Amino acid sequence: MPCSPVVTETEEKKSRFICWLGPVSDKAAFLRELETMRARYPDASHHCTALVIGNPANPDVMQSDDDGEPGGSAGRPMLELLLKQEVGNVGAIVTRYFGGTKLGVGGLMRAYRGAVGAALQAAELETFVPTLAVRIVCGFAAESRVRFLVAQRSGVCEDASYTDQVTMPVQLPLNQWPELKVQLEAEGICCQELSQD
Repeated sequence: MPCSPVVTETEEKKSRFICWLGPVSDKAAFLRELETMRARYPDASHHCTALVIGNPANPDVMQSDDDGEPGGSAGRPMLELLLKQEVGNVGAIVTRYFGGTKLGVGGLMRAYRGAVGAALQAAELETFVPTLAVRIVCGFAAESRVRFLVAQRSGVCEDASYTDQVTMPVQLPLNQWPELKVQLEAEGICCQELSQD
C-alpha cells in the first residue's frame, strides 16, 4: 500500500490525466477523497476510480468506475494494474481533461493505466502484510511474558481487560501466529483466533 498520497500528471494527445493515488482502508474515506478531487477539478471531463481494500490477492473490496468513459476503458485497466502490482489498501482517482482528440477504447485504456503506473512509480509503497486478530487469556503473572512474546513477533497488544484473568486482544502478522500459538500453548496460556485481515 502507498505510505502517503501522491499526485502525478500525464498527457496523451493533449488530454491531461491527473492521478491521485493513496492509502485507503475503507470505502467511505475513498469516497471523501473522490469528492475532494471533484471539487478541486470541477471542470474536468471525468473522474475515474479504482479501489482495492485488503489483501490484493483476496481483497475485501475491489471496484472500479469509468465515470462516463466507454465501458471498461478506464476504471478496469486502473484496477487491473493495482492488482497486477499487488498493491492493497489503495485508491486511485484519475481526473481527465479532454484535449480535443478522441483516443478510442484502446488509447483510453493505455492512458488510464499509464496514469496509475506513473503514480505507482512516484509513490513509496510498503508491503501488505496480512494480519490476524487473536484473543489471549492468561494469569496476571504471565501478562508481561505474553506482551514480550507478542512484541517479539511484530504484534500489538490492544487494551487488556482485567477480571480474575487478563484478556488481551492482539493483532499480529499472520505468518507469526503458528509459532506464537505453539509457544503460548506450551506455557499453558489460552489463545483463540478471531479474524484475519
